Amino acid sequence: MWRDWWKESGEYDDQMTEWGSEHIEMSLRTWRCGGSVEAVPCSRVGHMFRKQRPYIFHGKAANRNKKRLISVWLDNYTDEVYKAQPRLVDNSDMGDISARLALKDRLQCKSMDWYVKNVYPELDKK
Repeated sequence: MWRDWWKESGEYDDQMTEWGSEHIEMSLRTWRCGGSVEAVPCSRVGHMFRKQRPYIFHGKAANRNKKRLISVWLDNYTDEVYKAQPRLVDNSDMGDISARLALKDRLQCKSMDWYVKNVYPELDKK
């Protein structure tokens, strides 16, 4: 991802806490809002995992991030997520998403239906 696109496309959702779901939000935003995914020769990407976390994982924070992701990006697919994970239905603790929805509008992002049809057709179980 190029730095100028990262800044133009809204960077991280500053209302997401700790970690979790930001990588999915970033991916959906890139695919749907005019970014691109490129294969660059000789580039390297890595992710290191430890045997155990050196910090405490707060599931409540991760769930808040998931709720933000679902409410902003999954459009008419939210019911399917809620069926699979009913604990995420109550959105009262996800915070204000109006800035992310405005960003999505400003970037003229394509719909989740477009994403499923053109990027990830395997997701469509219909």
